[in-house]
Amino acid sequence: MTDATLASRRRRSHVASRVAAAPITVIPVLLCLGGAVLGFGWLAFLLLRRADGLATLAFDQAFFQQVVWNVSEGHGFVSSFNGGSFLGLHFSPLLAIPALVETVWADARVLSIFHAFGLAAAGPAAFLFFRTAFRPSPSASWLAAAIAAPLPIWSAVQEAGRADFHTESLALPFALLAGWAGLRRRVLLLLAFAFVVLLAKEDQGFTVFVVGALVTARGPGRLRDGLRPVAGARATGLALMAVAILWSLVVFTVVMPLLRDGARLETGWYYKWITEDGGPLANAERIGALLTNGRAWMAPVGLLLSAAALGLLRPAWLLFALAPIVANLLSANLAQADFKLHYTLLSVMPILVATAMGGRRLLAWTARLRRRRSDVGGGRRHPLGRSLLLLALPALLVAWIGGGLPPTMRTERGQWDRPRAHDELLRFAEQIPGAVVLAVDDGLAPPLASRTDLRLIPNGPSHAWVLVDRLARDPGYSSWSRREAFVEELPTSGRLLLAEDGRFELWGPVDE
Repeated sequence: MTDATLASRRRRSHVASRVAAAPITVIPVLLCLGGAVLGFGWLAFLLLRRADGLATLAFDQAFFQQVVWNVSEGHGFVSSFNGGSFLGLHFSPLLAIPALVETVWADARVLSIFHAFGLAAAGPAAFLFFRTAFRPSPSASWLAAAIAAPLPIWSAVQEAGRADFHTESLALPFALLAGWAGLRRRVLLLLAFAFVVLLAKEDQGFTVFVVGALVTARGPGRLRDGLRPVAGARATGLALMAVAILWSLVVFTVVMPLLRDGARLETGWYYKWITEDGGPLANAERIGALLTNGRAWMAPVGLLLSAAALGLLRPAWLLFALAPIVANLLSANLAQADFKLHYTLLSVMPILVATAMGGRRLLAWTARLRRRRSDVGGGRRHPLGRSLLLLALPALLVAWIGGGLPPTMRTERGQWDRPRAHDELLRFAEQIPGAVVLAVDDGLAPPLASRTDLRLIPNGPSHAWVLVDRLARDPGYSSWSRREAFVEELPTSGRLLLAEDGRFELWGPVDE
């Protein structure tokens, strides 16, 4: 046999072995992509179905939609729901991205699609992040898939999905990609992704700080711009942490107050109680009770379990999660204190970072254990591989028990099966001039938010037009009795009934 023939056979054997291994190595990737596609389809369907039934809440869907529509129309970040610039309430310049889409299709459902896509995209982004963090273990892809594939249906992600839209959903996948870029020592990608995260919301400086801490701890060698070394990884991680702190200080203390221009801060009351009535010492009993609220702690515990509790293997990293958890527990906003809606998301990234560090420790322990057994028994070592997928079971169990989306156990009835009326409402509202002030029921606000001045019943001046939904439901965060009294008094209020179709009633301004 000639050398050329032997070399040719070796090449063919090498190619055959790679082809045979390809289906195995691609399975984790397909699992994560499949989870993302299913998660997006499931959440998008539910959110659009809720919108069709006019069950979407005005806060925050209509609130965001009016801002996005104003940006798309060139009016800036303004809203009739609050004075001053919206960026003074929530520093979210990233809203310009959906605003670009709404130059073509001005509809609140655009935000729902962005919301579903952002939460679903966190799955593949987490896979890239974890796979890089777990390397060089041969089981890195399998463990990464076990944690990342079910992420789009985690209980915490389901709860965030119920918010219909919030910019934190767009920040999460970019934060994970920033962590991936940092671990891969790609400085330009790291900075680009981190900048997008900072533009999502004012509190995302904390998320970038956590990413910087990870890069500092796990960044041996030098970061690269393409193939050229440009900076020490640890130095860059420290610099990113410093930038996150400085950004947060400037945004909170300088930029947002200037943009509010004296307008009342809607979220200012969340923590005001701590300094009132004698200050923190006088309120120590209440603070202690809130911090030890076992029911509220179920959400972060569920988040930890969804990541197979790997963070417990590196408990020091879980300390980063304490800051957003404590902030939630002490908030006077009951939705935040109970980790409802989007308030679950700020705790996700620190938990995932702790999971990455704990997963590395698990793989190192198992590698040493298998090596010892191999040395004693003389057998061949095999990577854990597909058996690691069993670590996805806790996430699936927590998602079923603690999830708030159909068909999980905590599904709230009455939101997902209301009669479709979205298109009917839009046709009915065509008779309302765009320039008038319009006061509407809560569920009507999101579809009608693409206008200059929108209010919620019973608020609004006497010259406002009023649109009533006779099948309206109590949103749970406003005085339903005031709404009921306002609607009952409409026939004697001096307003003229302009149109009705059995469900919707349009009343004109007060005849003065």
